[in-house]
Amino acid sequence: MSSPQIDADLPPHYNDFETELPLKFRVGNEDVSPLVTITAAQAHLHLLAAFDKLKRDVYSAHSSLSDEETSEIPSDPHRAWVVFVNRAVYRFDQFMSGKWTSDFPNWSEAAIPPLDVIMVWHTYLLNPRTYYEDSIRRTTPFARRLAAMGSMPLTLIASLVDPTTLEVALPSAHREAFFESTSGLPFMYSLKTTYSDVVSLQCPCCNTINPAVRWITREGDEEGKGTGFAEPDFVHQCDWCSRKFNRSMMGVKKFCEELTRRRARRKVFFAETLLDPMTGKADEMLAEMLTLRLVRRINAVFKLEKKSCGQDEIIQEAINLAKGLDWSSQELYVLIHQGLRPREKHHVYDEQLPRVKRIVAAYSLPGYASIDLVAAILRQGSFIEKMRELGWLESSCFQSPRDQATLLRAIARYHAFLDLMVSKPGSFLVPTIDIVSHGQVANHDIFNLSFL
Repeated sequence: MSSPQIDADLPPHYNDFETELPLKFRVGNEDVSPLVTITAAQAHLHLLAAFDKLKRDVYSAHSSLSDEETSEIPSDPHRAWVVFVNRAVYRFDQFMSGKWTSDFPNWSEAAIPPLDVIMVWHTYLLNPRTYYEDSIRRTTPFARRLAAMGSMPLTLIASLVDPTTLEVALPSAHREAFFESTSGLPFMYSLKTTYSDVVSLQCPCCNTINPAVRWITREGDEEGKGTGFAEPDFVHQCDWCSRKFNRSMMGVKKFCEELTRRRARRKVFFAETLLDPMTGKADEMLAEMLTLRLVRRINAVFKLEKKSCGQDEIIQEAINLAKGLDWSSQELYVLIHQGLRPREKHHVYDEQLPRVKRIVAAYSLPGYASIDLVAAILRQGSFIEKMRELGWLESSCFQSPRDQATLLRAIARYHAFLDLMVSKPGSFLVPTIDIVSHGQVANHDIFNLSFL
């Protein structure tokens, strides 16, 4: 006969068909209520199925082009999907940074953005440390809205997608108007991008708006040759100053603008400086020290006599600083290295310091996020494909008690994984492919409390 102590050390016993979650799970020294419900897990699977259908719709639209369309639209489905994702990220940026008449409204159908923007937001939430830091390191509209939208209403969003066909419901007039007035873009996205479709971009060299930058070019028909904004080798000659610029140069300008806003006494902490790398907790004292080191180094290198920058001088000073760096990521790396490690000389052949490397990576691209959201979405696609191969995205899946028992056990395993992380704080642990872990990440408010 087994002793009570041995029984307590054994894993929990499962019945053949679990029908409900326990009221509490043990995580560390605390008994916590379930952080994920079966309803939320089912809604998340439904949302992933909608993302999967969106990708298949893009592929399908480019696999059956008419003769007239082939002269204006690339026929490669994979290339078309990458372009679509680039445009989705741009639409997300515009929505999150646009003019809102008030704080973010309470969640309702009218506040839900289009599916392509939801896909970007979902992927951002799957990188919780970056999402959290970006929401608190500045006081811009983008940062405030990240914080306000930190919890994705999975069941509400899933209710807008047909459970069988996965077709998205037509938006109400209020929902359409809210997105369009906020972002300045049409609510409905286009599955196809033509060679003549353009986007407005700000030149990092002179700050002038270039209203007709092409998303794709005909040169992109050859792999790796495209110079459109949605292509790998993007470059555009400014309509005003005639200087050619690329994504990396736009990223360096972004860093310089944050620096000058800091010099103008705005609240700014640089990306990858505010969160403790081990705990994920905000450490403003450390961030303040790192930021001051960088500011002092830049003041010395560029001989900035004034200790501060006027509000009306922010943009021009940012351009001057970027010009001094020749809009070069390598020059930016050296400058940041010298600022954070003033006693260490840096040579081109030296191994890059992890924190400095992360900071420079955060400023290697345009946009407000400190992460390459396009690359992250494309990586997430492989996870969604695995879910489809397992049959977890089928509308009939997890409806019977037997199937729902699988989700319930996954939820239990997820809480056991959290308990393991608490007991092994210095270890790098990765959960199995359980959808549950992603289901909680989509609820950033909870994730921030329990995981960071």
